[in-house]
Amino acid sequence: MAVATEEYYEVFAAERAQEAPRHVGTVRARSAKDAVVFAYTMYDEFRWAEMFIVPRRSIVVVLRPE
Repeated sequence: MAVATEEYYEVFAAERAQEAPRHVGTVRARSAKDAVVFAYTMYDEFRWAEMFIVPRRSIVVVLRPE
């Protein structure tokens, strides 16, 4: 039986719907469904209007430190 590997998800949230989301943290999970639960549980210190997760592998790097 194959074991799902964990991956990192970046968590973004906005306090108001009209505001741009900001990066609030990172979670590690085996699936996006698990990442949603972890993000909500770990970063619920504010009453966010919106919260998003993005798989780290999907982020396009524009500049990278040398």
